[in-house]
Amino acid sequence: MQNPIRLFRWLMLVMVLAVTFFSSSTDAEVAKFGTPKGEEGTRIFQATEHPHYSGQFHLKGQKATLVGGMQDPSPWDHLDYAGKHLTSVPGTIDIDVDERSNTGLVATEFGEGKDQYRIVFDRFAGAAPYQDGGIATRVYEHGDSGNGDTLYPKTWLYLAGWGRADVFKNGQPLYKDYPAHFMVMERSRDPKTHEVHYPEKRTLPGGETDPAGMEIDLWVRSKESNPKNFPPFDVFLHLYWDEVTWR
Repeated sequence: MQNPIRLFRWLMLVMVLAVTFFSSSTDAEVAKFGTPKGEEGTRIFQATEHPHYSGQFHLKGQKATLVGGMQDPSPWDHLDYAGKHLTSVPGTIDIDVDERSNTGLVATEFGEGKDQYRIVFDRFAGAAPYQDGGIATRVYEHGDSGNGDTLYPKTWLYLAGWGRADVFKNGQPLYKDYPAHFMVMERSRDPKTHEVHYPEKRTLPGGETDPAGMEIDLWVRSKESNPKNFPPFDVFLHLYWDEVTWR
């Protein structure tokens, strides 16, 4: 008959090893899928973890705002955190993309004065892993997220795309094959003052956006830089839409 004390010690060792293994496996699984860093929030499942995920996104944006103007002389500010140079313009954005294959079309039309503009954004490519080949969903970007630049506050992207676009003015080519970026994101501007509260000193880990609202942002910029402008590009076309419809 085995020594009861030795048997007890053996059982305790087995239990400790089992608990350690289970805890390590769970921690590894949670670390694999989750929020960007540390204890910033609850676990977020990747889209591909859902068995019926189609990858097909169909959205429409209305109530367009042009940040700055198409004819602004340098130096200009086309991010306008203070919300002092915003123009409501007639125009829409239609997003029809396949996130899995990184294909589709983002079509934008808007008017400024007597001029009509059209943006065709249909070439997608990712330069960083978080961009997932050109179109990504469920990811943080900007601010202190560690993804992208710091031109905008950290925001949760329901959907985003990176690649190249063409811009037409009154039916004629204006900008050909320019870098472009769209974001279906949390609301960035104060609905009353139109300010982007960024950058600012904050004590909470979330970005300076408002998750109670949603917007679509679109940027088209030149390769050429110009340090007199903000952002420092020769061309930086920036629009956003306050009304977002999922179709």
